[in-house]
Amino acid sequence: MSWRRFTDGLFRFLAVKGWKDGTCKIVLILAIIMLTQMAFTSAFLGNLPERTLYYALCALFVGGPWVALFFWISSYQVALQKKLSRLSRKDGLTGMNNRRTFFDLAQRSEIRAAGGIVLMIDADNFKSINDTHGHAAGDECLKAIAYRITRNLRDVDVGGRLGGEEFAVYLNCVNLAQAKAIAARLLTPIPYSLRDFDSTLTVTLSIGGVVATAEDHIDDLLSHADLALYQAKQSGKARLAMWSEGSELAVYEAA
Repeated sequence: MSWRRFTDGLFRFLAVKGWKDGTCKIVLILAIIMLTQMAFTSAFLGNLPERTLYYALCALFVGGPWVALFFWISSYQVALQKKLSRLSRKDGLTGMNNRRTFFDLAQRSEIRAAGGIVLMIDADNFKSINDTHGHAAGDECLKAIAYRITRNLRDVDVGGRLGGEEFAVYLNCVNLAQAKAIAARLLTPIPYSLRDFDSTLTVTLSIGGVVATAEDHIDDLLSHADLALYQAKQSGKARLAMWSEGSELAVYEAA
């Protein structure tokens, strides 16, 4: 039995499942403490020259393990809470921020204050990947896309998977030229491998972008970026289209 399985089993046992179960476990623990105390007393009391030494050793041998167990349980709970917090914020497949976390981070004042550019990213012909090669291939494709996006972001940028094959990025404090340079790296075909295939497949991305200011809400920015994304798809895919109010969308092809 592995240590992890032992730990999980122990905490499942310690979990109280009702007042009857809780009462039985309290009685069991008190009985163990009592038996430990009796065993210690019979083994050591007659050989100890001073009662002070007896109490010190009693605290060490009888109380010490229970104190250690308490701290072990506490540390386990803290680690579990951190794990659950991370899982609630991250997308399980790609490891990127999930939709809720992306919205929360992108709407923060310290991110929005300097402005920037929001990109809406979608995998081209993703349905055909699933239909032709299966959903396992689709998962590998999404992980490759997430890796390409993540490695081209800075610490001040925010990226996330919105759902399906849709991703979003908030490029903090960048101008259009900088955003185009980042988009150019994303528009390059992305390779991904399958276990059952010797050859490497590739996927391309279409991107819709919009310039963001501190006054814009992230919902409105993503709505505009989505319109630009649709234009990028209509223009031939593997392109960046920038939304501009009151004028035609600018479309930039991959270099």
